[in-house]
Amino acid sequence: MGKKLTNAPVYYTVAQVQFNPVLDMDGYIPSIQSKLREAHFPDYKKEVFQQLVLPFGGAEQGQMVAPSLAPQSRYLFGDIDGRSLFLLETNALSFQTTSYDTFETLSATFLKGLGILNDALGLNFVERIGLRYLDAVQPSKDGETLREFLVSEVLGLSQRDGGQLQQSVSETIFSTAAGQLVSRVLIRHGHVGLPMELGGLAPVVDPRFTQRDGLHAIVDTDASMTHRETFELSKVGARLTALHDEIEKSFNATVTDHARASWA
Repeated sequence: MGKKLTNAPVYYTVAQVQFNPVLDMDGYIPSIQSKLREAHFPDYKKEVFQQLVLPFGGAEQGQMVAPSLAPQSRYLFGDIDGRSLFLLETNALSFQTTSYDTFETLSATFLKGLGILNDALGLNFVERIGLRYLDAVQPSKDGETLREFLVSEVLGLSQRDGGQLQQSVSETIFSTAAGQLVSRVLIRHGHVGLPMELGGLAPVVDPRFTQRDGLHAIVDTDASMTHRETFELSKVGARLTALHDEIEKSFNATVTDHARASWA
């Protein structure tokens, strides 16, 4: 995934940094929006949603305190094509794209946006850094099956004869030097889509992935580092690179030489 492929299987990517909460974010938005617009993200939207707040301790004077709903704001800064966007919350910035080029391009764009945010807010610390890739494995030639694209360890019983496959899921979790890595492989019939937790805010997926209807696999690789440390833009970049290296190793251990040759 660090090398640009002619028919790259990546159809969604997100990088995220969680930082110290900034409760008066509204006052900084005009400056942030102006700089992101100059960086070619002119499509701006503000959303207000209700967040469930659980009472600390759970009881007050012997009586259970009911959870409450509190309004929260989030801000979206998108590109003209609707394929990439920054999502800003009170304690996190994420960059999502369905127009993936290379990791270097992704990282440079995200770090530029994070630098704009730091210039406006003066971030104090980072609490979590995450990187997630969704890859669509779709055999396209007559006679090809997922056996040619995925190693046997993640196929499960999906290739057995008899009956209509509903779903096959494989999940592996690793603790690495860079952080935790979760690799999931979902095999099913139908159209390629996004997990439910991403569907509401994600950019538009390229039609070349969603037009086919048939048996396919989604390789969902999620790496994250959870540790509070003083904010330094260069250090965030180094952490992202380390997480990407782990994702790349995991992905290459999941797909076959035939798959890599078909995407090259």
